[in-house]
Amino acid sequence: MQLPGRFLWQAYRAVLGPDAVPTASPFDKSRLTWRLMRLLPAHLHDDGFAPLRHFLGDDAQTTPTKLFQLAGQIADLFDQYQVYRADWLDDWEHGRDVLCDELRGSSSHLPTDQCWQPRLWRALLDDVGADARQTHRASVHRAFLELAASLDQRPAGLPCRLVVFGISSLPQQTLEALTALARVCQVLLLVANPCRHYWADIIEDRELLRAQQRRHAGKPGLPPEPRFEDLHQHAN
Repeated sequence: MQLPGRFLWQAYRAVLGPDAVPTASPFDKSRLTWRLMRLLPAHLHDDGFAPLRHFLGDDAQTTPTKLFQLAGQIADLFDQYQVYRADWLDDWEHGRDVLCDELRGSSSHLPTDQCWQPRLWRALLDDVGADARQTHRASVHRAFLELAASLDQRPAGLPCRLVVFGISSLPQQTLEALTALARVCQVLLLVANPCRHYWADIIEDRELLRAQQRRHAGKPGLPPEPRFEDLHQHAN
C-alpha cells in the first residue's frame, strides 16, 4: 500500500526508465527547502523580490530560522505547483510570466507583488543544472503521458492491478496518470458513492432555489467569486 505521490513516481520510473527519472527528485519539497535557503539571499535585491525583502527585513543574515521558514513555505508552494499548476511552471520556464487559464483559453499577467515567483523558479532550474532541470514532477509527468500513450504491454515494475481507495479527491495530474496506466493495468477506483449520475439532480428545483437563497451574502469589496487563476497562487 502506497500514497498516490510515491506510487506515481515509481510508475514514472517504470515507464520512462531509471536513467530518465531519478530515485529522488532535486525538486522534492525537502530538498527544495535547503536549495532555496541557499539561493534566496543572493536574489533578495533583484527586481520583484521586494515582498520577500520586506518579510525578512534584516533577519536574512542574523536569523537563519526565519530564512528557513520562508524557504520551506516557498518550497511547499512550488511543490503544489508541480502537481496542480504544471502549466504555470512550463510558462515560467520559457520566460512567460503569466497565469494561464487552460479552461478559458486565456492568460493574465502576474500581480506585481508575485513577480518574484517565476524569477525564482528559473533561478532554481539554473541552479540544478541542465541534466536535472527536467526532473521536476511537472516535466516528468508530461514525458510519462507522451510515452504511455504508445504502450502496448505492461512495463516491468508496474502491477497488473491497481486499486485506489480511501481518497475523496485526486488532482487532475493523478487522474491523467491513472488513465494512461489503464492501457496496460487494471485500475479500480473505490469511491464512497459509486454512481454515474450527479446526486444533486434528484433534488427538487424548489429545494435548490431555497438552498441558493440561504447562502451568505458576499462581503463588501470582494468579488462574487474568486478568479480561477488565483486559486493556487498562495497555496494553502
